[in-house]
Amino acid sequence: MWEVKDVIKRASDLPSMPDVAFEVIRVADQAESSASTVAATLSRDPSLSARVLRLANSAFYGMARDVHSIQEAVVVLGMRTTKSLSLVAASFPWLNVALKGKGLSPKQLWSHCLTSATLSKKLSHHLSCADAEQAFCISLLHDMGTVALYLTLEDEYKSVVELAHFDQRAFDVLERENFGFDHAELGAALAESWNLPKSYCQSIRYHHRPSDIEGYDRLTDIIHVADMLVRENGISEGLASVTFGRDEQAFARLGIDEDMLQALAEAALQEVKESGFDTFSEAA
Repeated sequence: MWEVKDVIKRASDLPSMPDVAFEVIRVADQAESSASTVAATLSRDPSLSARVLRLANSAFYGMARDVHSIQEAVVVLGMRTTKSLSLVAASFPWLNVALKGKGLSPKQLWSHCLTSATLSKKLSHHLSCADAEQAFCISLLHDMGTVALYLTLEDEYKSVVELAHFDQRAFDVLERENFGFDHAELGAALAESWNLPKSYCQSIRYHHRPSDIEGYDRLTDIIHVADMLVRENGISEGLASVTFGRDEQAFARLGIDEDMLQALAEAALQEVKESGFDTFSEAA
């Protein structure tokens, strides 16, 4: 059995996510922050800033006019949307570098995470949640533990995937039995190491088991429901025979009927498809 701290130590050798992307999250979440503060923070990473501007002017955000500077992007889009944009701009290049030449497809995992994030945002709007952008960001990061687990324990991980051909239990259950923890717990530990807010860490940790949280956490329910709906619509990380359990209590707590859930899921899938994210990701 491994311990999370040991895998985190080994994961330190992996390509790192841009620190500025996480700093933008922290700064944008502070009540006293201004647009200029967020813009100044993001501008510290010219490469990330360039990708943010490219994405801001893409079909994904559908701007009515071109945005030519980070300051303008923050003013036009708002601080919270810029926070999401920064994370999108940072995530695929990290996945692509980390998984280059490996068996886990960065494009498939990216597609799953981005579509889940888009659906999480739509669910949040439908439920009139206060911060749909936070749901988007957490959902975009919810499977980062999969990347770290796959890359640090690749042979062992592939063995568990093979086991899933014969054992039909939820994959996170198989992970816990074989590693002593699952990718969600590892992802939460990564989020903690990146000094992300506690709400991020909790939702990532429990995104497959939201009912295990003491009390009611709507944000984690949203992340779980989005993740499961996207999987049920055929968008996953691409691992054969891997399935996860549906927490029916989380679905019930959101109180959205199945027809509406499916309509929102289809809208999210279509939005991502029309955004041309593949073109963006290949050039990012």
